[in-house]
Amino acid sequence: MDEANARPGPAIHAEFFDFCDRTHGDLRLDDMATQLAAGRFVWIDVDCGPGAPAAVLDLLPADVVRSSGLAAVRFASESRSETVSSLRRHERLLHVVLVGTRSPEDEDGEGVFEVLVGEGFLISVHRGLSALLAGVRRSYVHDFKHHASTPSFLFYEICNHHIELLLATHGVIEGEVEETRRTLRHSTDEKTLDSLARVGDRLLSLRRHAIPTRRVFEELVARKTNLVSDATLGFLGGMVDTIDRLLADIGADREILDMALQHSLTVMSHRTNLTMNRLAVVSTIFLPLTFLCGVYGMNFAFMPEIEWRHGYGFFWLLSAAITVTLVVTLRRARLL
Repeated sequence: MDEANARPGPAIHAEFFDFCDRTHGDLRLDDMATQLAAGRFVWIDVDCGPGAPAAVLDLLPADVVRSSGLAAVRFASESRSETVSSLRRHERLLHVVLVGTRSPEDEDGEGVFEVLVGEGFLISVHRGLSALLAGVRRSYVHDFKHHASTPSFLFYEICNHHIELLLATHGVIEGEVEETRRTLRHSTDEKTLDSLARVGDRLLSLRRHAIPTRRVFEELVARKTNLVSDATLGFLGGMVDTIDRLLADIGADREILDMALQHSLTVMSHRTNLTMNRLAVVSTIFLPLTFLCGVYGMNFAFMPEIEWRHGYGFFWLLSAAITVTLVVTLRRARLL
């Protein structure tokens, strides 16, 4: 373990892998050139910390930076601007930037994980805790001892866990999509619409992460390199198919949300129409009665019905007859 791990801010962890005797262990950065000369593979992980961007090259051995061409690299972790997954090829290096969520449950955080693959070494760069790195550390030792045949296994581990993180994030969002769909069947209040917008934004964000990642893997497979083994490139080709299925599932989820919203709006419109229909029926019944009340409410000196002995009863009899007639007519017309 390097002494930088004991200091606040950027931290570096370096390991070596020997594919002859299947041994690995921690090493100091000062010994990196010696390990490379001995034919061992070196992994350097740089945690730039959650604070201000760190000058990554300043943390690495100067002789390794000069000999490997690292001086030409511009790290995304040193920039505050928005970035996406990308692939840059240098003379003796591959610079891969993988962008995704920090964790499946994280709605706002965006994780940027950079990988530099050179002759005999791999450098990973990230800022703060990384779910991707945590996934790699859970399995890389076992895979190295039992399955790995080339140093490219570590690059495969990183790419594979990046895809798994995207899939896990989609699994969480799918649960939110189903919950939102069920909620929309019963109500379309402001809270539900806010939830719908939030889930839609998460789907778009996941799609925005998946599409550039697909382009990176496609380019790696299409333009082969000696820095990544053919077997690993074959696995990356399978990951392209996995991302295609993920994008199709994201599209299906967006359609589910759209259909759920349209169904909810249709139900609301139907309920509104029923309410307006009832109001129209009530208005139709009371319109002639209102007319009668208006007529007999006029202050004329000569109104013959006022002097009738049974004029008051006649008024109510006429009102009842009109009401019954209208109710029967509206029922036959299926308006009531």
